[in-house]
Amino acid sequence: MVISKFITRKKAEKPEETEQFSQLPIEKKERITEAFINEFAKKGFRAASMNKIVERAGISKGSLFNYFNSKNQLFMYVYKVAFERVKEYLREVREETKDEEFFTRFQKIMEAGVTFIKKHPKLARIYYRILYTGDSPEGATILRELHAESMKFIGSLVKQGVERGEISAGIDVDKAAFILESVLNRFLQVQNQNVLDPSLNLYGASSEESERWIEEMVTLLRNWMGESSSDPV
Repeated sequence: MVISKFITRKKAEKPEETEQFSQLPIEKKERITEAFINEFAKKGFRAASMNKIVERAGISKGSLFNYFNSKNQLFMYVYKVAFERVKEYLREVREETKDEEFFTRFQKIMEAGVTFIKKHPKLARIYYRILYTGDSPEGATILRELHAESMKFIGSLVKQGVERGEISAGIDVDKAAFILESVLNRFLQVQNQNVLDPSLNLYGASSEESERWIEEMVTLLRNWMGESSSDPV
């Protein structure tokens, strides 16, 4: 996994770093950040071992606490890396699909989410662990931030779809955004973690199987929300 692009990308907001950490060579920052991500992805915040992190990073515990003065501060840095990368990914898809109709856009967002999870499973695991368990030093604050960002993103797409006449004018934008966000998050969570009935065959599913699921779900959404629908939510 290459972490340097999370640190140096200009499009994404830069995750907050301590002055000491920001001054390190990029290769060392990459190695340390990867050690953070590996440990938090595997065990979560509460069970993560600082000893394992320094062992993986090849640094002393004193050096680690020179860069981050607490486990909480260290975790918040990793969280920001994951959160900003997810936001960047969504921005890219939104921009690339801006001229397409709503249901095509939503399908591509779901497909992009699957691609992101396959490329960055550890970051995705941290993201969904926080989202569904609140396992973080600032659980309530982080959960509000995650849900607010997700609702804002989906809500803007729904509103635009209504304005363009692609979605029924009788749709309640906020309720539709809530339902769509729930569908998207749950579907992607199951792609990343084997948390539901394994007979669904979504965890570790092939790209072809995931695409089939997405197409069928988007068809259901189109039948419910499409411009020909007259039933308000």
